[in-house]
Amino acid sequence: MRASLSLTHRCNLSCKYCYSGRRIKEDMPLSLAYKIVDFVFEITPKYQTIEFSFFGGEPLLCFETIKEITDYIRHKEFEEKRDVLLSVTSNGTLLSDSILDFFSKKNISLCLSLDGPDYVHNLNRIYKDGPGSFSDSFQGLKLAVKKLSYLQVNSVYCPETLGNLPETVSFLTDNGASIIHLNPNITAVWDEEAEASLKRVYMEVANLYIDCFRRGREIAINLIDSKIILFMKNGYGPGDRCGMGETEWGFAPSGNMYPCERLIGNDDNPELCLGNVQTGIDLFRQCSVQKLRGNSNKECQTCVRQKYCMNTCGCTNYLMTGKTNMASEMLCESEKAVIDAAQYVYLTLSNSENELFINHFMQYIQERRHFQLTGVNK
Repeated sequence: MRASLSLTHRCNLSCKYCYSGRRIKEDMPLSLAYKIVDFVFEITPKYQTIEFSFFGGEPLLCFETIKEITDYIRHKEFEEKRDVLLSVTSNGTLLSDSILDFFSKKNISLCLSLDGPDYVHNLNRIYKDGPGSFSDSFQGLKLAVKKLSYLQVNSVYCPETLGNLPETVSFLTDNGASIIHLNPNITAVWDEEAEASLKRVYMEVANLYIDCFRRGREIAINLIDSKIILFMKNGYGPGDRCGMGETEWGFAPSGNMYPCERLIGNDDNPELCLGNVQTGIDLFRQCSVQKLRGNSNKECQTCVRQKYCMNTCGCTNYLMTGKTNMASEMLCESEKAVIDAAQYVYLTLSNSENELFINHFMQYIQERRHFQLTGVNK
């Protein structure tokens, strides 16, 4: 079960591609956050791990709330003998030694948003009065790399920055980031020229990935690692597909419930609001949303890459096409290109018997075997 608490719509930045609502200024009251935690514990089967994510806006504007609700979650975890993971997604500009010490002490993983070098990052991640935020976000990265044993970095790329993706990967790895999430701006207009560049750019990233492992440097890039895991599993399993409104929940500062945190927006979409934590789930809307999960593109049914394709991600589909079960042309081209790039990586490093690469994925195999033997996460 994954539950994202959007603690505030407020943010100290004004990123051009932001999909979080900005019209509402109220933060989530602590009493409401407690109710959300209780609700999530109640609806999650005992054998499932619960993942709580603090989201926004910029969640570190509500750091005191994060501290209080973390202590509450950790107490319930111990009391009810549950497995709970905690994470925060932040733009990194407000990080400090004390905040990072708290994350380390409470075992909270950090995902820091940084789009690349200054000339890439500052194109879209700007302050409200115009200046780019690179300097502050980069300082946050350097501090986090120094203080945390585990750090994820999220980089968003747009049609105008797609060609800079290899530079972004090199920049991040050179500055201590080893777990990198590369995510397209799904609200942008991707023209044919940009779509045609995807294969070339992803192959450049693939070659950088291969070079890192050949030089004895272990990294993880979501575009590549996620597909290689799917190759090892022979495709998505029944429980791997989008679980929006069932195993995925996003909670607005108002307490309204959505199928995913990326669908909260301005918290004003009645078609996607699944109720409120104060009054309970709207079962009719929940069933309506779940009915439209999956993929209805006819061409996808006969595609040779279908079992490795993320065309069922409801929030991605909705933000790109307006329908949770309809994938966009850009997503199709991106998935074809990244599956081919990941296959190239897999074959190249496997055939060369790169020990670091083999060990990199051996942990996944061992964990999956443990789950199968114990019944965890079935």
